[in-house]
Amino acid sequence: MASSVGNVADSTEPTKRMLSFQGLAELAHREYQAGDFEAAERHCMQLWRQEPDNTGVLLLLSSIHFQCRRLDRSAHFSTLAIKQNPLLAEAYSNLGNVYKERGQLQEAIEHYRHALRLKPDFIDGYINLAAALVAAGDMEGAVQAYVSALQYNPHKNPCFGLQRTLGKHFLHFAGHGSIFPCKKLSRCLKW
Repeated sequence: MASSVGNVADSTEPTKRMLSFQGLAELAHREYQAGDFEAAERHCMQLWRQEPDNTGVLLLLSSIHFQCRRLDRSAHFSTLAIKQNPLLAEAYSNLGNVYKERGQLQEAIEHYRHALRLKPDFIDGYINLAAALVAAGDMEGAVQAYVSALQYNPHKNPCFGLQRTLGKHFLHFAGHGSIFPCKKLSRCLKW
């Protein structure tokens, strides 16, 4: 009888570890969302030691380090995620964020575009691309990226805080005689 209980306990051990891993991952994500990056990093490092190939953990570590302006560490974890899954659009986008923050706009734009080729409905990718294009002075390209984001999800404005930015771009184009993006953007935003 003791051995059968032992077998039950042995068979539930991976389940307990999985629940523990999942619970810790959820806690780390909540801490990240709440801006408690130290705690989120601490818990993510525990997770990473348990599962060094887990791309979700690698992406969260990349995002945590980016928020803390530890760009080299952010790039490191994005690169590890890409090595684990070369089709992971979010990792390319995170790496693009690092390049953009460093002022390497062309590299950032290339990474965002690569992310969008991998995942054409990646709304955050379009928003990130648009921001990099704005920084590079390509307003028409930026508006097109914003429009693409809106077209993928017209019922939910993915650019929640970006309407003000879009308005500035709208005025910029109107002031420079570029009416095509203005009409296209105003149609998408129903202005």
